[in-house]
Amino acid sequence: AGLLEDQLKFRPTACVRGEGVTADGRVIWRGGGARYIYVLEASAISPTVPPNLDVPVGTKWRIDVPSDGTPVMSGTFTYGQVPAGLSQRVPASGPPPSLVSGQSYYLYVSADIIQPITRCLFTAP
Repeated sequence: AGLLEDQLKFRPTACVRGEGVTADGRVIWRGGGARYIYVLEASAISPTVPPNLDVPVGTKWRIDVPSDGTPVMSGTFTYGQVPAGLSQRVPASGPPPSLVSGQSYYLYVSADIIQPITRCLFTAP
């Protein structure tokens, strides 16, 4: 099995150590700086490669660090607010849908394309 196939077959498990979106909206993950941050429906497949597999059905919110930018760190921004220097890919414009308290979501954070550092399910507070 290759990296792409492994990524497509991956099924996330519950977040640990406070990972996810906190009650005050901060996005928390473990593993260091990130270039791509996603919040997806719990049933969504993992993002993989552009141009057609990097925004899976069920993507609620995605933000990207530009190729020449510095990776963003955990806890430094809140859900729906795009940090300075980053771009929002999903939705194309406007804020993402609000998270529903008690509902499960998939947090996918990667250091680069197909280099995940956090892939887990969290429950919205």
